[in-house]
Amino acid sequence: MHLTLSENLLWWLGIGLKFLLCALVFYRRLYRRLPFFSLYVVLLVVEVNVVWWVYREWGYGSFPAWYTYWWASAVVLFARALAVAELCWTSLKTYPAIWPWVRSLLSLIALVALSYAAVTAFRNSSSPLATFVLASERALETAFAFILVALVGFGARYMAVLDPVERNIVIGLGFYSGFQVINNTFMQEWMSRYFHWWVSIRVVAFDIAMLAWIAPLRKPLPRVEPGPTLIDESVAVRLLRELLAHMREITEEMKRIARSK
Repeated sequence: MHLTLSENLLWWLGIGLKFLLCALVFYRRLYRRLPFFSLYVVLLVVEVNVVWWVYREWGYGSFPAWYTYWWASAVVLFARALAVAELCWTSLKTYPAIWPWVRSLLSLIALVALSYAAVTAFRNSSSPLATFVLASERALETAFAFILVALVGFGARYMAVLDPVERNIVIGLGFYSGFQVINNTFMQEWMSRYFHWWVSIRVVAFDIAMLAWIAPLRKPLPRVEPGPTLIDESVAVRLLRELLAHMREITEEMKRIARSK
C-alpha cells in the first residue's frame, strides 16, 4: 500500500499524539484515577509498535500482518469497552441505587454485542476473525455512542458534574464512537471508491478525540475529593417499596370506585 504525503503526515501525527498522551497519563499519574482508560492508552501505543514491527518484518500483505492487525484491533476495542464502563462507574458511583442497574445493563449490552458478532462470524467462514472484530466494533460503537450521550445528559439533568479530565474523555470517546456509527451505518459502502480519503478522515476523527484527552492533562490534575452519597441504596429501596405500596392502594381504590358505579 502506497500512501500520499498528506496521509503519511496524518499517520505520523496520530502516532505522535498517542505517545504524547501515554506520556502525560503517566506523568500526571492518571492511572491512579482511571486505570482502565490508562490501560487503553498504553495499548494504543503497544498496538502501533507491534503492528509496525510485524509490517516491517513480514510485509503489509502477509498472514502475520493480517492476524496481528485484527487481534490488536480486538484487544484495543475490548480496552475501550472497559474504559467506557469505568467512566460510567466514575460518574455514577455516588448513586448506589442506580449503579447496579447500569452495571447490569452494560453487561447485557456486552453479551448481546458479542453474541451478534459470534453469529455473524460463524456465518462468514472465509474470514471469521475479521468478521467478528468488525461486527463487535459495529455493535459496541453504537452502544458506546448512546451510553456516553446518556452519561452527559444524566450529568446535565442531575447536576452530576464531571471533572475536566473525565468530561473530556467522555466527549472524545463519544465523538469518535458517533463518527464510527455514521461510518458503519451510512458511509462505509458509499466511500469505498474514496477509500484512502475516507480512512484519512477516520484518522483525523481519532486525532481530534486524542487532542480532547490531552488538553486537561497539560496542567496538574486537581485533587479529587470524595463526593457525598446522594442517596443510600437501602433508603432508595425503602422509598421504592413505599411508592409501590401507595400505587397499589390507589389502584385498589380506583377499582372499588369503578365497582360502586
